[in-house]
Amino acid sequence: MHGITIKCLARLKSIIIIFMSVGMPAGIYAEKQPEYTRAEIKVSYRYHEKFLRGNTQYTERDIPMLLLVNSKQSKFYCQGTEYKDSLKSTPSGRAKAKQMMDIAVRKYIESKDESAMNSIVYKTFMYIFKDYTLEQTTVYDKAGITEMGVYAEPFSELRWDIGDSTKTILGYECVMATAHYHGRKWTAWFAPEIPLQDGPWKLCGLPGLILEAVEEKGHHSFIADGMVKSNQIMYPIYDKDRYESINRLDMLKSLRNYRDNSNSIAKASTGGMLDLGPDAPVQTEYDFLETDYRL
Repeated sequence: MHGITIKCLARLKSIIIIFMSVGMPAGIYAEKQPEYTRAEIKVSYRYHEKFLRGNTQYTERDIPMLLLVNSKQSKFYCQGTEYKDSLKSTPSGRAKAKQMMDIAVRKYIESKDESAMNSIVYKTFMYIFKDYTLEQTTVYDKAGITEMGVYAEPFSELRWDIGDSTKTILGYECVMATAHYHGRKWTAWFAPEIPLQDGPWKLCGLPGLILEAVEEKGHHSFIADGMVKSNQIMYPIYDKDRYESINRLDMLKSLRNYRDNSNSIAKASTGGMLDLGPDAPVQTEYDFLETDYRL
C-alpha cells in the first residue's frame, strides 16, 4: 500500500508540473483587475466656445464631449483628449503619437490646411469627475504652458432657481433653471423624466439631467445631441501623477497668464531662440468658463 501511495504521489506531481507548464486556467493566477464604475447613460454634447485665436482674431469652435453618468458618479470629457493622453502613457503609444505628428505636420506644410492638425492638437484638456456620495466635483485641466492642475470643490457652490418655461430637447420636455456660478449666469434646461442630477461640465444639482446650458453672453454653451443607455466604464485619467494639486482661482490665474503672455514665456524659456512675436492683447471680451478669478 505504501509503495502504491508513493507512485500515486509521483504521478500526481508529474501531472501538476505538466498542468502548470501548459498554463493554468485563465484568471487563477491573473492579476486582479480594478473594479471601475460603469455608466447607466452616455450623453454626447456639443461644447461651443468663442475665444481669441492668435493675437487679434476672435473665433469660435465646437468640441465634442461625452458625459458618462450613473446615480452615484459621472465623468465628463473629450474622447479625443483621452485618446491622445492614452498614447502618451506607453512607449508604443508615444511612438505612434510621433508618427501621427510627423504625418500631420507634413500634410499641413504641403496643403496649408489647418484641419490636417486635428489629429494631434488638443481642443480641450478638461476632465470633470463628480462624486454624489462625497457631493464633490474634481477637475483636471491645463494650468500653464506645461503645468497641469487638479482641484476639488463642493456641489454647494452651485445653486439654481427653477422657472416655468419648457422646451423639448432630444424628445424630452425640459424645464428651465438659472444660476450665477463663478462669474457667469447660466440658463439650463433639464429633463425631469431622466432622474439623474447631473449635466455637462460642472453643472449639476437639478431634479433631472441637464441637456442644454448656455451662459448669458453666449460665449459658452453645452447642447446635448445624442443619448443612449450604456454600461461603459468610467476609466480614471491617464498619468494622474502629472497633475499638481492647486487652488481653483490660482489655477485660472496661472492659465490666464500663460494665454496672455505665451510668446514672452516661450522666448524666455528658450533664451530667445523661440520668438513668436508680440503677446496677445489683455483678454477683456472672451474669457474662460469661470471669470471670478479676476475679482
